[in-house]
Amino acid sequence: MIGVKEMNMLKRIAGYTLIITLITVLAACGNSGSGSNADDFRTLTDAAGHEVKVPNHPKRIIAPFLEDPLSALGVKPVAQWGAGGVPQHYLQDQLKEVPVLDMNGGLKAEEALSYKPDLIVFLAPTYIPDGNYDQFAKIAPTFVLSNDETDWKGNLEKLGKLLNEDDAAKKAVEDYDKSLADAKDQLGSLPSEKTAVVLQADEEKGFALFGPSFYGGATLYGALGFKQPAIVKNDYDKFSIEALAQLQDVDYIFVISGEGRGKPPVNNPLWKGLSAVKAGHVYEADSGHWFNANPIANKLIIADVLKDVHE
Repeated sequence: MIGVKEMNMLKRIAGYTLIITLITVLAACGNSGSGSNADDFRTLTDAAGHEVKVPNHPKRIIAPFLEDPLSALGVKPVAQWGAGGVPQHYLQDQLKEVPVLDMNGGLKAEEALSYKPDLIVFLAPTYIPDGNYDQFAKIAPTFVLSNDETDWKGNLEKLGKLLNEDDAAKKAVEDYDKSLADAKDQLGSLPSEKTAVVLQADEEKGFALFGPSFYGGATLYGALGFKQPAIVKNDYDKFSIEALAQLQDVDYIFVISGEGRGKPPVNNPLWKGLSAVKAGHVYEADSGHWFNANPIANKLIIADVLKDVHE
């Protein structure tokens, strides 16, 4: 039979055991941050020079205007970019259930916080509202991906590395390269012999043209190899309506279309007199993907060209 002395000793041992257990649990929680241990993170240096403790396998990502490459990697963000509450339509097969961010004025810290992200990714420093990196870094690890917004292939590979999706990034690039090669086979020598423009119309007020480094212009000229008319000099130039006369000899006109986009001046004599208009070589170019430069968008642009352009 256990005496009083022995009973008191057992109680003390039990008490010590409980205290040690609690200390161990609390220490584990303190070291893990949000329930993870140190091995679940890597420290990477982003394009802006920040050293960022990045989760190896983030589950709740916010990466405004990177939804295309994310989708190409098979990764679904916790919220998606939108303009006036409208997301990028061409991605909605993959993202239709994903909430749309209010991007008027850029990503808002309080809205980002409401989605409890475990990683925030900005394409470039210019995408950070007011350059205020710290307000986002307090919410979640925040990574600036690149200093070159136009290098979509390089940025896709960087995103793949960041998310531990290197193989998916490699496959996405290979899929695009195959689509481009197939398109070039089908088009043959036509692009090298024909001029084309991507035109953003504004009724009778004038128009703008995409240059060889600007979204759909990069695919049209750089990837597919269509000739630039002399009027196309910079990335994005605006012109008065009278400048339509300089498009007289352009073979193909791709007009940016979509919600809120201006219409071409179809009743203007200058428009009516263009060779492309007379030949029926004016095509709609959906702003969702033509105003973009990423793997999924670029493949859709290529598909549009193949559908529309023939000898």
